[in-house]
Amino acid sequence: MLLAVIAAALAVRVFYVAYVMDRVNVDEQLLTGALIKENGAALTDIFAEGFSARAFYGMCLSASCMLFGNFAVAGVYLNVAMQVIAAVLLFGTGVNFLNRYLGLLFGAVFSLLPIAVEQVSAVDVSNFSILLAALILWLISVAVCAVRYLCGKKRRAACEPLTEEEQEKSTESPQTQPEAVFDSSMKEIVLEEAEEQKPRFIENPLPVPKRREHKEMDYAIEIDARDDYDIIDMAGKDFFDIE
Repeated sequence: MLLAVIAAALAVRVFYVAYVMDRVNVDEQLLTGALIKENGAALTDIFAEGFSARAFYGMCLSASCMLFGNFAVAGVYLNVAMQVIAAVLLFGTGVNFLNRYLGLLFGAVFSLLPIAVEQVSAVDVSNFSILLAALILWLISVAVCAVRYLCGKKRRAACEPLTEEEQEKSTESPQTQPEAVFDSSMKEIVLEEAEEQKPRFIENPLPVPKRREHKEMDYAIEIDARDDYDIIDMAGKDFFDIE
């Protein structure tokens, strides 16, 4: 399923770049910082005032530009890579929250979403913002999965039987063990007593007609065998020869 999400994200974006995208929207400030290596973003610029998404994206864009040579092509390829990573993170988010089917749904929706695909042509911080949002959701899902795992582990530990050492410790200190109190109010149910207790119906006080007796009526006349309508032997006869 993860490979299907990655393949769908790549295929849709490659088709968009090859046949649909007509222009690349470039941020001029990022262009100036990425074309000149000395003025490019460094690690000190990224964490100068907390965390700068623009400086981090500019550093990645500068490295991509050194690899591909063309600024617009480097920006488009960098956006495709960031969106594919975001689709993978959304798949992991769905898996951590519920199961892999939900992860497949999250990844497929993001991979085929037209608004997300159109952001490939925008060489600005928007694609890194999408990646950062997917990363935050994935971290939240990891925390939820860890809490659920710890709660399940405690529940399983409470249900597991005691080991031999724990049983020996419990027998050595019988004073700490609470005494078992049996409920004396409970009574054993005997099958004979249960069968004797039958429901009692209230008699109908209104007058009702008597029940009708079953009667059979027969004929006192003996019927001749020739008047019998059952035809036994029809060999050599047709319907007009019946007597």
